[in-house]
Amino acid sequence: MTPTQRNIIIGIVIALLIAAGLWYFLRTDLRGQIVVPYISHQQPVVDPHLPHAVPLSDKLDEVLFDGLFNISANSSGVVYEDGMGELIDISEDNIVTLRLNTRKKWHSSYSVTQNEDEITINETSPKLFSAEDLRFTLQRIQRLGSLSPDYILVSQAVESFDFTGPDNNNEIRFQLKGDRIWNETDIKEIFSFKILPADAKLTQSTYTIGSGPYLTINPDQPVSDYQQNPAGEAEIPRVTLKPFIDNSTFTTELNNNSFNVLLDTPFGAKSPILEDPEDYFYKSNISTTFFAVLFNTERLNRDQRKEARRLLDNGKILNRFYKVNTEQQRHISDYKGNFDNYNDYLNYSIFPSSSYYVEEEVVLPLRSREAPNLAILPDSLRIVTSINHGHREELSELVEILNDPSLFSGRIKASAVQNEQIKRGDYDAVLIAVSGYRSTFLFDLYSIFLREPDMEQFKINLKTETRGGELVAATSSLDGNNFNRLDANKAGADQEDIQKFLEYVYGFMYTNQIGDKQAYAAFIDELDQDLALGGWLFSLPSMAYFTTQFDDRSINLYGVASQLSTIEKWQEQRDD
Repeated sequence: MTPTQRNIIIGIVIALLIAAGLWYFLRTDLRGQIVVPYISHQQPVVDPHLPHAVPLSDKLDEVLFDGLFNISANSSGVVYEDGMGELIDISEDNIVTLRLNTRKKWHSSYSVTQNEDEITINETSPKLFSAEDLRFTLQRIQRLGSLSPDYILVSQAVESFDFTGPDNNNEIRFQLKGDRIWNETDIKEIFSFKILPADAKLTQSTYTIGSGPYLTINPDQPVSDYQQNPAGEAEIPRVTLKPFIDNSTFTTELNNNSFNVLLDTPFGAKSPILEDPEDYFYKSNISTTFFAVLFNTERLNRDQRKEARRLLDNGKILNRFYKVNTEQQRHISDYKGNFDNYNDYLNYSIFPSSSYYVEEEVVLPLRSREAPNLAILPDSLRIVTSINHGHREELSELVEILNDPSLFSGRIKASAVQNEQIKRGDYDAVLIAVSGYRSTFLFDLYSIFLREPDMEQFKINLKTETRGGELVAATSSLDGNNFNRLDANKAGADQEDIQKFLEYVYGFMYTNQIGDKQAYAAFIDELDQDLALGGWLFSLPSMAYFTTQFDDRSINLYGVASQLSTIEKWQEQRDD
């Protein structure tokens, strides 16, 4: 090696060392923060008792609020911990005694000031949790009715949305129904709904005052960051929400240290650029999103819908979606430790395969698939979707797959369209991602069949009336203004079955008897097999990535626990 060559190599090494040093010292310092991205035009809206189309909205409930008991997780599974209450006793006649934690302070006990990045929190006058806050919350849940998953959970357990007490020990008593044997876990699950202060309004665009591990920094802003509650137990001082144009660059931005927590990966798959265990680790939990193709009943008759369902071979779609058996295969892992178990995510019913109703065999979906009779179908089945309201990469990939003539004989024409076209119903079928579904018996059917076909807002078109002394769903709940364009008042061959379907859906959502809910689930599945309202494709694996800024032993995601259920326990790595 000549001296000149040696000097060149030394110069290159020095330049690389300088560049590495500059990157290290100039990169964003995220210590003391949990930084989570969101899509700027899909701002999270926080309401602890109503589901929202933006998945981050429901996850933030765990950041701001407490229940009487809080769902959490450890390495063994889901657990319930004392929040604003403590379980004292369950009597033989199903009276549950709870002690209220009246030492809990509402976030309104503090004033928060922000000077650039410096946050100052001072206690003003303490506002303590009381039985009146619990009563207000129960009244709100009862008023929301079956629009709220909490109503469904509580109503099937309690005789009344009220309690006796409190006594001198701050103990209150609920009368539970006697239709089953109540164990400690069941009771704590019933009373895990989030509690609002009594001075909140029954209806607000968003709720900012809770008692949870973090409090809102900027309650007047559409999206706020959150600071450690001085009276709480959160380990990491701050939760920051960072906006991006869309999610297509999320893995790259995580790799660039723009944020340190990615709650959803593209395709629910492992990322090849986040493989270094010295920099990243991942955690999986149960699916909360599934893809479906909902058929327009105004464009396709029943026979055509049945053949369209047969045409949409979800096994073929799933294998292409994950590029199975190719060099580009997308790998997955679930919270049970299974790897590349793609077929476990295939759905054959309105109720996903991971849901309580399929796992417990309440519903027995038809898994066999006959070849479609293409002569019955229109020459071109026009399927549309919107890629501007979440899951851009996944939906774009599905559009490409559906347009592949080698898979579907060139009979499908899929495209991404503007929201206005979907609102008008200008399609044979619409491809949607249903996010935030629960795999417990609380499965939400309104968000599929009664949601107005507007991707920019989440609005359920439920109307009720009293008929024969009973509260029932009015037929105007299905007035054509839904993804399926179902109209219960329109005369035709499907009208009777559509009205029956609405009756079953409302019965399923409204009933507070588990046995009735199971029966309605079976009725709904059976009727959908004949009505053929949709092609139920597959669920999306749920995987979150974290940088090794965090101690992976402190973060537990398991089963139905929310990804942020244990956020107050997250810890940063400590230098030993």
